[in-house]
Amino acid sequence: MAARINEMTDDEYEVRLRILVRIVSVCTLGLMSFAAGLLIGAFVLF
Repeated sequence: MAARINEMTDDEYEVRLRILVRIVSVCTLGLMSFAAGLLIGAFVLF
């Protein structure tokens, strides 16, 4: 059997890029929320 190289089409590339952007956005938003919570907690506790 000959090895078949799986070439990504432009549509597949665009879909995967959108998924990656969503994951990065969610992670960034979560980290910013966590940092804001720590900042608010520091003012409330001290």
